[in-house]
This record gives sequence, structure tokens and C-alpha cells, in this order.
Amino acid sequence: MKFEKYSAKLEELKAKVLDLLSPYWNQAKSFINTERFRIYLVTLPLFGNWLIGFSFYSNQAEVYRHAKLSFVGVLYFIAFLVLSWLFSFIPVVGPWLANLAHLAGVIIYLGLSGLLLYNYTKGKKLVPKLPQEHLELLEKKFF
Repeated sequence: MKFEKYSAKLEELKAKVLDLLSPYWNQAKSFINTERFRIYLVTLPLFGNWLIGFSFYSNQAEVYRHAKLSFVGVLYFIAFLVLSWLFSFIPVVGPWLANLAHLAGVIIYLGLSGLLLYNYTKGKKLVPKLPQEHLELLEKKFF
């Protein structure tokens, strides 16, 4: 008896919550299907997000371009990671140099990702010169 009473109250509460949240849910679903969200997704500073742009959105030029720039940022980080590994073999000061190289790689990676997000959000077409040149080299060789 009590279960049926509480079950009915739970159903009422669930209906109220769904009515309250449905406009926000619909707005979120429509935002997920926009090009703006896709560019945000591929330029977030997470290592695999550029792969989403390569795999699923290669037919959308702007998303694909941002995915490639994000991939260049990941390559920079990996290069600094290899450099820090090489520094770690130097006696005495090697670990400190390795930590500094790794920190530099993290800062550059997060900085490039943040700059890409900022430029797209503000509608600017700024791209740092060096990543753009490296992207053009990669496009000539691989794409």
C-alpha cells in the first residue's frame, strides 16, 4: 500500500522534473549538433579529441582544420616529452632539466589549445605562425 502511494508521488515528481528540464535538454541536443560544438570538442586540450575530428567530421572543412591544428599541438607535446626523456639521462641535473622540458611541453600544449578555443570563440582568424607552418608541412607529406 505504501509502495503504491510513494510510487505515484515519485511518478508525479518525475513528470514535473522532466517538464522543467525538457527545454534545457532540447537546447543541449541542438547545440551538440552544431559546428561550433564540434570545433570546441576537437580543440579541447585532451589528447584524443583531434581524432574525433579526423574520424567523424572530415567532410566539414573548419572542424577538420581545427582538428589538424590540435593534432599539431599534441605532436609538440610528444616532442617535448621525448626531449625530457633524453634529458633524464644526463647525470645530476638531468631530472631537473627533464621536468622543465616536460613543464614547457605542457604549457605550450595548453597554451595552443587555449589560443585555438579563444580565437574561435571571439571569431578571430589568428593562428600562430609556427604551428601553421608545421601543419602545412604535414599536409604536404601526409594529407
